[in-house]
Amino acid sequence: MSRAESLTEGRAAYLRRAWNTAYARLAAADAEAALEGDDLEHLGMAAHLSGRDEASEDALARAHQTFLTQGDTLRAARCAIWLIFELHGRGEMARSSGWAARAERLLAARPECVERGYLLVPSAIKAIMQGDFGKGRDIFAQAVAIGERFGDRDLVNLAQQGRARAMIRLGTVDEGVALMDEVMVAVTSGELSPIIVGTIYCSVVEACFELFDMRRVQEWTEALGHWCEAQPDLVAYRGECLVRRAEIKLLRGLWPDAEDEARHACDQLTQPTRRGPAGAAYYQLAEVHRLRGEFAKAEEAYRLATDAGRSPHPGMALLRLAQGRGDDATAAICRVLDEARDRRARSRLLGPAVEILLEGGLKARRVAPPRSCRRSRRSWGRRTSVPSPRGRWAPC
Repeated sequence: MSRAESLTEGRAAYLRRAWNTAYARLAAADAEAALEGDDLEHLGMAAHLSGRDEASEDALARAHQTFLTQGDTLRAARCAIWLIFELHGRGEMARSSGWAARAERLLAARPECVERGYLLVPSAIKAIMQGDFGKGRDIFAQAVAIGERFGDRDLVNLAQQGRARAMIRLGTVDEGVALMDEVMVAVTSGELSPIIVGTIYCSVVEACFELFDMRRVQEWTEALGHWCEAQPDLVAYRGECLVRRAEIKLLRGLWPDAEDEARHACDQLTQPTRRGPAGAAYYQLAEVHRLRGEFAKAEEAYRLATDAGRSPHPGMALLRLAQGRGDDATAAICRVLDEARDRRARSRLLGPAVEILLEGGLKARRVAPPRSCRRSRRSWGRRTSVPSPRGRWAPC
């Protein structure tokens, strides 16, 4: 096949979202002679969506340099922004920050451009991760305004879902959920690009889990599953979808099905190792084994989750309780409670903490809780959940 034919087929495959074919054909053309900026950017996107993280990073960095050589600073900045998002998603914060600084420098002389709106998104996420939800909401609102000014639907909806999640964190839950549902109309109508669609799907499903809105969790997880199935080559979001499906089935007591989904997620997410999602997949697999009494398998899966960057708790602490190691369980849950500064993170730990401290530590030894847990015990009366069997928690 000639280079021209490879290029033509690669471009056509990209448009029909056949990501493996798009990557293979564009990479073949690139091997014969370096691609131009547009095709390099598409090569990077196809690599990302088909799970080739290193190839994606290389292609986007080369596209960035190509656009710089051509004097197209806006397109160069856009490639830098995609690299910011990709590296941030992989947990490589220092490198993500480096690309953010470069994009800022490139846009310093261009105060009025849509790329400035995209560059606000990491700043808003950072503010929210630091607990400043009001600042995050306001930065996302600025990004929405820029997207609307330039008619960029991807930016508008990406920033709106971030704004919605910040509103939920601030306590305006009904307004935030309504805004998320509005964003999902654009997502399910096919109005947005694939990378933005997958990002929004995963974020909205996560928000619904935080709210214990299981009806929406199931609805949007199924929608994400259908979107993934329409793109057989897709890897980037398929694994996250499987993790969520495993969580849903675990909550419903469908343990064999939950195990199947978790194993599929582990297979998807460890072909190229993607630390955060792979850790979540192993954690769900460990939870299934723990609930089924398969303690050795559970311990191994928790270890793999830890290796992939996901804390093994509270599941590991509950495993220690089930193994009759109440002291170890108590020490572990008290430590992670003491380290949890975010109210959302603490809310997920309080249920297992009550179970462990009553059954494994305080009840057995008839002693006061360790100092690190005394602050946590004062907050138990304010929790909004009740215990359900086997260490899981459900909303009141």
